[in-house]
Amino acid sequence: MDEKLQTVLNKVVLLCSQNPEFDSILRKRLGINATRTIPIAENNDKINRIEKYLGLDYSVDAQNSVIDYSYIKDEKVKNQLISDNREMMRFRYGTRYHEIDFDEFCRFAHLQAEMLLNYYYVTTCNSDLNLIKDRIKKYNPNADISKSKIPPNDINFNVKLWAFNKEYKGRINFKLLDNLRKVRNGVSHRSTEQEQLFCISDYKQNLINLGFKLKEDGLPQLNWYDKGSDVELKAKYQELKKTPEFKQYAFSVWYNVKPYDQIIEELRTLSAVIADATKGSTL
Repeated sequence: MDEKLQTVLNKVVLLCSQNPEFDSILRKRLGINATRTIPIAENNDKINRIEKYLGLDYSVDAQNSVIDYSYIKDEKVKNQLISDNREMMRFRYGTRYHEIDFDEFCRFAHLQAEMLLNYYYVTTCNSDLNLIKDRIKKYNPNADISKSKIPPNDINFNVKLWAFNKEYKGRINFKLLDNLRKVRNGVSHRSTEQEQLFCISDYKQNLINLGFKLKEDGLPQLNWYDKGSDVELKAKYQELKKTPEFKQYAFSVWYNVKPYDQIIEELRTLSAVIADATKGSTL
């Protein structure tokens, strides 16, 4: 081939590799299949990403639970906690059969939290049903659990959580764990609170109009350490936080952040408190 033609051809090939639209039109003109040949480097990169994606299942299955459940003496409970933990992590990272899904992540986190509470009450009360009910009533006196037949399994999660939080004087993050319940209820009932129409920006502006300065998480910033500061705003806040609208707002800003790591850490905290409380138990 003539050297000048060879030079032109090389330029055309180079242009085809740099401009997909030109490459496609030229192939149509020449009657060649318009499918672009994928460069080896690009193909290898895609293969590596696919292998990494497919390997997540095996990685999650092979790793130990991210929460330490080794202290659980009931093997059935321990195995279920570990299983739910792995399922939770699949929805955290996404695997072949699991998309990244915050709602499902929260659902499996909630299953672990409730099983831990049930284990705590059964273990510390020696499986005595009356003792379990008495212990819950002691720290949550307003709870109506008189109809409970198989406590703690048939007692509402928030009733047990409230009692446990009172007994251990706030060592756990009650609001976060209760938010898991709200997400769980939404997933189960197909009418999640986070799917309801609620305009965060409008409510945030309403708080600003009321005179509140907001923290990064969108909640009011008040100096609770100085009793003499923000007196009127503190009084206003104490009333405001009881309203359904504020509760929905607080939940919505939390939900929108999707705090995966914070939830994992809170499960670790709950598990550690229960491990310490059940130490020495023979059950």
